[in-house]
Amino acid sequence: MTTIRTATFNLYHFAAPGIYWHQRRPGSTYSEPEWEAKKNWIATMLGEMDADVIGFQEVVSQDELAALLAANGYPHVFFPVTPEFDAADPAIYVNATVAIASRHPFVRAEALQGLAGVPGDTVIDEDFRFSRMPVDATIDLPGIGETRILVCHFKSQGAFVDDDEIDALEDWGDKIRATYMRRAMAGVNQVAKRAAEAGVIYRIFRQSIDADPEAAVILLGDLNEDPASHTISILTQADRVWSWGSVASNGVPEDLAYLKHVYKLYDAFNLVPMQGFVRPNTHGGVGSGSTLDYVVVSNGLNPKNPRRRGEVTKVEVYDDHFAEGLPRGRSSDHAPVIATVSGATG
Repeated sequence: MTTIRTATFNLYHFAAPGIYWHQRRPGSTYSEPEWEAKKNWIATMLGEMDADVIGFQEVVSQDELAALLAANGYPHVFFPVTPEFDAADPAIYVNATVAIASRHPFVRAEALQGLAGVPGDTVIDEDFRFSRMPVDATIDLPGIGETRILVCHFKSQGAFVDDDEIDALEDWGDKIRATYMRRAMAGVNQVAKRAAEAGVIYRIFRQSIDADPEAAVILLGDLNEDPASHTISILTQADRVWSWGSVASNGVPEDLAYLKHVYKLYDAFNLVPMQGFVRPNTHGGVGSGSTLDYVVVSNGLNPKNPRRRGEVTKVEVYDDHFAEGLPRGRSSDHAPVIATVSGATG
């Protein structure tokens, strides 16, 4: 049986020496030895992961990444946009990009087009945009067929306050009051942004599922939320439905009951029996980190679906660098997540 390995991999500031992340200071750029060590670590990880398709986050030096990937067996690479730099200091990047790499040719690969109607149906403003433009690609995967693959990096956690605004206030009472207020409003914005991004991606999945209930669709992403969060439940619709209008949840006609599963999405980790009693952290470390990185799939890849195009058979978290204590600059503060999908044919 043909197997395909799909992965999500946050690289942590993949920015060549001389490029600073967020502000110009010595600890926010790499030395040449650090940069070479980081690239060597990534190359080693690529070999160990042995993935067919990889979604990346925190990419700044796109040409460098494309060259590294080509040298390690990934001739097909796509970046949806270019990174953003500070207009006042072009050496400082303010927004990285995602990317996708594949051993198999793209049927298509583009920046995600549109917001699938979310602003019109919610309180989200019409000028809403993703914090990082996602990839929307289709790849003809052996044993599975044409598969839509999305790569995302949802809005970062943290309610950030502009230091300059606070420094401009001379009275300490004003500084403290303003900090709390700005932090509260920034917190609202970052939570709402991730929720909106989750809603858009759910509706993008639905475009494929509505056209073909067994469509194979995969999301590879750093979603910046815990598995139990409301944001993840918006994306997957995993929460129990208690009724369909006035009809109890178990009142669906038997021959249509399968539809209850068609329109949900599935965190791949939860599809594999005996995956483990404790879910590995994908960010920050073994003991004090969190789970932020996911492979999410449509029902077309659900092992319990008798009409499936393929099935998730294994999910792995490559987190040895956490236990080894490697500096995040020379490795990453995230651990790649790899989901193996076995094709229904081939």
